Amino acid sequence: MSRLPARWFAVIVLGGLASVLVAAVVLLRLGVTDPSPPSLTRDPNPAIPGDLLYLDSGSCLVLARASGESSRSVHCTGLMPRRLFFLGQQEAGYLVSSISGETLVVVDLQSGAEVERRTVGPSDFPELLAPDGTRVFRRDDGRLDLIRDGAVTGTLSFPGLDWAPEHVGWSPDSQWLAFLYFPPRERSAELWLVSRDGAIRGTLATNATGSQVAWRIEGLPAWPAPPR
Repeated sequence: MSRLPARWFAVIVLGGLASVLVAAVVLLRLGVTDPSPPSLTRDPNPAIPGDLLYLDSGSCLVLARASGESSRSVHCTGLMPRRLFFLGQQEAGYLVSSISGETLVVVDLQSGAEVERRTVGPSDFPELLAPDGTRVFRRDDGRLDLIRDGAVTGTLSFPGLDWAPEHVGWSPDSQWLAFLYFPPRERSAELWLVSRDGAIRGTLATNATGSQVAWRIEGLPAWPAPPR
């Protein structure tokens, strides 16, 4: 039997190694579960009501339909506000902290222009309560208990996660929650919307950041309530 030329021997060896690596990657990926809910921008869900304000990874205010039907950047803050608010139908606001207290920056939602700055008294980071008084309690096993009047009224679980995503807001009717999930090795977060019973879930954005969102539903006061 004639010997294979050295170059063909090298090709065979390298090809075999490549096949092994591809097989290993495929097998590893079979065990990986993507915890992200379905994308609402690709497949809007009209069951999720209202509008949201959130910050994108560039610290710009984004106004989005909660259903995922539309979204647009409204105003770039240039910093990291710690609270967002709807102020009526045409205006939004965000808080900027300073030594003397806090400033509410008012923005026109249509033009994106800054309208006014109002000084408000100093305040602590508010607890993320629902309008009906429900609070979220994080458990060590990645689940979240919903507690109202001292009693657990429901539990949310997140398959594929050892640690639940960060809770960042409630809807004005207390029936929906907003979460931030930070995928491994990603700089920005995904914004998830989840019904109170956990049955409906969707990913509204993949470039979100911040500690809170604002939510409004027609016919109800927006949440959270703006500072006095």
